[in-house]
Amino acid sequence: MTTPPSDSWDRLVSTALVGTGRRAVPDTPDLPDTPADVPARVLLDRAVLAAVRRDAGYTPSTRTPVTPDGDAERPEVGAAADARLADILASRPELLPEWLRLAADAGLSPSRATVPTLLDRGVGDSELRPAIVRAVGPRARWLARFKPAWSYAHAVLLPDDRYRERDWTHGTPGERRHALAALRATDPAGARELLAEAWPGLRQADQRRHLLETLATGLGADDEPLLDRALDDRSATVRGQALALLTRLPDSGHAHRLRGYVRELVRTDERGGVAVDPVRPDRSDILRDLTLVVTGREPDTAATQAERASALVTHAPLDVWTDLLGRTPEDVVARLERSDEPRLRETFAGAAGLQGDAAWARALLRSIGTGLVDPRSHHYRDRGALQLAGLFAALPPDERCRVLLDAVDDDTTLLALDQVIRTVPAPWSADLCDWVVRRLHRPLKRRSDVSGFRVFCSVAAERLSPELHTALPDQPPTGDTAAAEPYLRLRDTLRFRHDMTREL
Repeated sequence: MTTPPSDSWDRLVSTALVGTGRRAVPDTPDLPDTPADVPARVLLDRAVLAAVRRDAGYTPSTRTPVTPDGDAERPEVGAAADARLADILASRPELLPEWLRLAADAGLSPSRATVPTLLDRGVGDSELRPAIVRAVGPRARWLARFKPAWSYAHAVLLPDDRYRERDWTHGTPGERRHALAALRATDPAGARELLAEAWPGLRQADQRRHLLETLATGLGADDEPLLDRALDDRSATVRGQALALLTRLPDSGHAHRLRGYVRELVRTDERGGVAVDPVRPDRSDILRDLTLVVTGREPDTAATQAERASALVTHAPLDVWTDLLGRTPEDVVARLERSDEPRLRETFAGAAGLQGDAAWARALLRSIGTGLVDPRSHHYRDRGALQLAGLFAALPPDERCRVLLDAVDDDTTLLALDQVIRTVPAPWSADLCDWVVRRLHRPLKRRSDVSGFRVFCSVAAERLSPELHTALPDQPPTGDTAAAEPYLRLRDTLRFRHDMTREL
């Protein structure tokens, strides 16, 4: 919209702000005469004339109308499910990932009225973004055109997405990322060639990193040259993304170089344990392959040397250790037990989690055994540093549940259990669910168990099968009022999830 200039309007407003008692009503030769003679009335009459002229001077907009997002590709959830989503958004945010997953699996989308609220949630919670976009569908990307904070919607590929050349050649950074991801899903080589061609002209580090992330789909040996090139990028985030992808290529030249560094720096100590020599700051080859930077402005302390060695252990293919030190991961872990370097085992735990290696995760968890929950074990005090969530995530669902069940017994305190049970993600096996239900029937033995009971109920509320709400007693298994509230909330949450599942 446009308006003609009006000097009289500005002068009238200025006079109105200070008052006619302190400033005379300005002359308005561009307006008709007014009959009033009282200054305040004269000012108001002339202001009315000026306002009418301003409104009459508006001209129609010439902007291109917004293209609608088209017909919804899937039906919206029913009224009951929509009301439950509103309840979740208001007071039960921990259940939002499950609601979104159930809706997407059922081929349903949230109501249009709730979509902006969901997209706003994704702005502050990056882990929730894929679930939001999968539930909302293509409309999320359409809305992202009008609010840059929602541009993360372009990073999530939906099953029916297809490459569009216009988006790649003329689109926004988010649209280009989405176009490349769509092409990568159907033509990995073609997507890689497009990215390699465009790479020299990508000036923004975030754009280079986001486009590089698309190579995670269909990652293969042919991607190594581009990833190796990205190891020399001026941005640390781009170098880190390249290293993360190269770590998933155990047969690459980069992986073989890391194996060589391990063979060069690893030795056995006097007790048959494992020792890793420091990575010196002048080893530019190792530093480059691990995306490490030595500025020279800070002293090269033992701690910084240990951090560099830890980075090597974390990213080197784990099979090099069985070649060097033993026939199986269990053999190597046994040597770690004899090592004089206390952080080495937790570094191996980080490597197993990062590389998703089930064999190594299994070996490390077996070495801990009952130390997961037994305060008498020397492993118990170290369990917090072992990145248990990564180790459990590397195992199949039934096996990780079995590891926990093998560690617990009837004497395991809830205080000892709380740190571990929250690292075992859903889905829980039927056996673990049954054990948890049986434990919830038992009264608390000690006042000190209340804290652990609160965590136990909170985790169980989100991960137990919701139909098990009927297997729990109506009243808390203990008379302690401090324990009653988390138990009753557990039962209420299971019923809530049960109804939520039926609605979707």
